[in-house]
Amino acid sequence: MDGLSHVGLKSANLDVTERFYTQVLSGEVFRRREEPDRRIWMTVAGVRLEIAEMAPWAPFDDHQRLATPAVSFLASPTEVDDVAQQLRNLGVPHRGPVLKATGQAVGLYFGDPDGNSLSLSCPDGYPAHGLDRNIAGSWAAAPYAWPGAPARVR
Repeated sequence: MDGLSHVGLKSANLDVTERFYTQVLSGEVFRRREEPDRRIWMTVAGVRLEIAEMAPWAPFDDHQRLATPAVSFLASPTEVDDVAQQLRNLGVPHRGPVLKATGQAVGLYFGDPDGNSLSLSCPDGYPAHGLDRNIAGSWAAAPYAWPGAPARVR
């Protein structure tokens, strides 16, 4: 094997999800497909994502949401602060910046509009004095309404 190919995610509304990843995380779509199903392939911070549209699903309960995997992007202290400010400005639910559950790394936890768990991880350099510690299982992403900015014309 030669590394990670991509991370697969699901979306109930691919247009909203694409806007989220491009506007909030500066992602770039490099491939798009409409048939036999709708999906996009994009890169976010060097990580390839394949996001497939599917029919809406029943919401997870808190226990199920905490058990889902998360995609975590390595970030600098400035990137953590910039994304945290952008999440606040856009009304995206999030937790952090906080000290991770163990150690001295700093995390910023949030999710996309479908509730896919995301985070930024800053292993060093972030001024951690006065930050709360994230308690494992204290916050998990949940679906939320996020219209984002209007869609770009293709």
